[in-house]
Amino acid sequence: MWRFTLALLLLVVMGSIFVGQLFDALATRQSEQRLSTEQQQLMSQVNLIQSALASGVAVDTLPKWLALSSTTSTVRYEIQSLKDYPLPVALLDQLKSAGAVFLESNDGLTAYAFIDPKTVLLITQKIGNESDTLPLLLTIGFYGALLCLLLIFLTPFLLRIYRLRSAAMAFGEGKLTTRLTVGSLWYLKDIEQTFNLMAERIENLMQDMRLLSGGLSHELRTPLARIRMGLDTLCDTEDESLRTKYELRINQNLDDMEALINALLKFARLQHSLNDTEKSLVNVQAVLRQLCTKANDPRLSLFIEGDEHSIVGHENYLSLLFSNLVTNALKHCNEKVRVTLSQANSAVLVSVEDDGTGIATSDSEKIFKPFVRLAQQTTASKEGFGIGLALVERITHWLQGEVNVEPSEQLGGARFMVTLPLSKPPR
Repeated sequence: MWRFTLALLLLVVMGSIFVGQLFDALATRQSEQRLSTEQQQLMSQVNLIQSALASGVAVDTLPKWLALSSTTSTVRYEIQSLKDYPLPVALLDQLKSAGAVFLESNDGLTAYAFIDPKTVLLITQKIGNESDTLPLLLTIGFYGALLCLLLIFLTPFLLRIYRLRSAAMAFGEGKLTTRLTVGSLWYLKDIEQTFNLMAERIENLMQDMRLLSGGLSHELRTPLARIRMGLDTLCDTEDESLRTKYELRINQNLDDMEALINALLKFARLQHSLNDTEKSLVNVQAVLRQLCTKANDPRLSLFIEGDEHSIVGHENYLSLLFSNLVTNALKHCNEKVRVTLSQANSAVLVSVEDDGTGIATSDSEKIFKPFVRLAQQTTASKEGFGIGLALVERITHWLQGEVNVEPSEQLGGARFMVTLPLSKPPR
């Protein structure tokens, strides 16, 4: 929301400045036009009096005539001695060159003109009352224009809010695939992207719940049936050796159920723990070396291209990601597992490939779902509950990376490729 707030503040400030300057220019232009008209009127009065003097009217008769004219019109005439009514040198020069000088005061607009070198004529005309409404009109226009700018700015925001409300209602009705179309307005993108991210997380959680509940019921059905059958058989036999054998089988099935529940809880807690984990700089090369050393398996080989490769993540979860991939590869390989660390553009690439039977293209997305085990796997490779690769995908997405599987060109089996964004050490 900070982007929207910033955009709104910028609009108000810049809009006020722009609209204010626009209306100030209009007011100035209107005032100049009004003054120009009044100046012309006063200048015509000056020319009329100067023409009368030029035609032989005595200067001494002017005061009485001008006093009489001042009482019968809105124009006031005065004759002042230049000595008693001095003007600045600049105005005197302008008066001599232009013939008249116009000054505006509270009394109105006054024209100054020479009658003779020592006497000036002052003609003052009051400014008409018709301009008193102009400031009010300009004020109303200013706030009206500013309001229009705000409405133009808020219209797309209100439309997006309405779409957000509709999407939220649809999402609440169970349409979990509902998403917002992210627009081009920079101050609204974060709201729409946040909603889509929230919707995607909720949809993934609901899918996980369905998968976990379905997988749990399926996985528990077999050991429960075996336990029930073992208990029935245990009750019917009196042979101590057989009873010991049946008790051992029941305990093994109970251990399998406990392991399944622990794996289930581990996967369910993973998303919550990832969201609460702070990321830091992790050396991928060191994590892979430590993992291969701990595995201590002659079938496993590590190849590193380039120097230090660092990402922003968490060492424990990164180790868990690669450990699941390596363990899975060792389980399905015949003789070789190859781990390769490289760098391409701004990404760290880690590939884990084996010489096993490989994975069909149709199963390349299915295998990352919980409790999924392929039909062509051997009995030994079916050990586990099909949660390892689901953990791999979840951790990879948390690291803002990608994971996919494809046929291995070098070894002939499966090749898991993890792509993680490369990060430079902080300064």
